[in-house]
Amino acid sequence: MRRDGTGGYWASDDKHLIDVARVHGWLSREAYWAKGRSIAVVASSIEHSLVVGLYAPDGAQVGFARVVTDRSTFGWLCDVFVDPAHRGLGLGSFLVEATLALSELSGVRLVLSATPGRSLYARLGFVPLASPERWMERVPQEPSSPASQQGRPARGGWQPSSARLPGAMPER
Repeated sequence: MRRDGTGGYWASDDKHLIDVARVHGWLSREAYWAKGRSIAVVASSIEHSLVVGLYAPDGAQVGFARVVTDRSTFGWLCDVFVDPAHRGLGLGSFLVEATLALSELSGVRLVLSATPGRSLYARLGFVPLASPERWMERVPQEPSSPASQQGRPARGGWQPSSARLPGAMPER
């Protein structure tokens, strides 16, 4: 997908156009939610997500957005970023609109984490969670901590969560 915007700016979902080093710089140094994120984590997140790059008329990447999704029932819009030198031109709205227009997201329920009252997202149809009391989060533990070793699947791949619980009945 390539979508043309105003002033010669354009958006594309072509992963090969993403400047991973630039996206890493924005996220790890300038985005409050991703400060310190490693380049390996940024590269992996790009590889395993739907991504949209925002580009200036000269082709330089000036923005980024990604969606973590199963492409069927659920998606999480995240890591939306526009380079500070290109803000104030409506490019954030354009980037999110281009992302939401991806055919893979048709009919998919989307969530995002944003500061309350962000009019950009409200204008594009996002509303507060209907039942926030039904949502929980799990913050990852440090890899070397004993807590992070609990619940880890046995070698051989994924297992249903009930099979990992101490004292859980084995599946038949």
